[in-house]
Amino acid sequence: MAEWRLRPRAARCAACGAPFAPGASGHSLLLPTGAGELERRDLCPACLAALPPATRDAAAAAWPFAVPRAAKRPAAEAGARPSAERVWRDLLARGAPADAPALYVLSLLLERSRTLIERRVTADAAGRRVHLYESRASGDVAAVPEPDLAPEALPAIQRRVAELLEHGLPAARPRPKRAPARPRLPIRRAKRRYRTW
Repeated sequence: MAEWRLRPRAARCAACGAPFAPGASGHSLLLPTGAGELERRDLCPACLAALPPATRDAAAAAWPFAVPRAAKRPAAEAGARPSAERVWRDLLARGAPADAPALYVLSLLLERSRTLIERRVTADAAGRRVHLYESRASGDVAAVPEPDLAPEALPAIQRRVAELLEHGLPAARPRPKRAPARPRLPIRRAKRRYRTW
């Protein structure tokens, strides 16, 4: 369950193909596939009403959504701090186990600021709680496992989250390019002949 690869909210209804215009509403369903995975289907209200009850009952999770209206975004300034959602997405993309506490704390912060919506809490095969979050703006869905946080580790996690919010993830440093080695050629020195007059 921790390895879910769910796609973002679709631009069109999965059943009728009608586009989701800004301000429109719909419903998202997580339906099991034959391979034991979950597939996201985004439906308009009319197609959801026409869905057979057995299909609706088979959904692992279901939630309504509203497509946000387009808003003007200010141009990003050079050297500006990364947003908390950008850092959260970068941590998700990196997927490092060491980032799990910071990812969980950032998820809670973004949920409190109403950037993320918690859609469901379930358990994975190891028995850990997994929170299913949806981005309010883009409709992207991500599964964030709840780490075991020891009380004595909380100050270090707070410092790590503050550092990430201040500077973002460190970019991978490119390796310096080495100049190609020049082949060494044997040097032949001419013998100097001195003339006497």
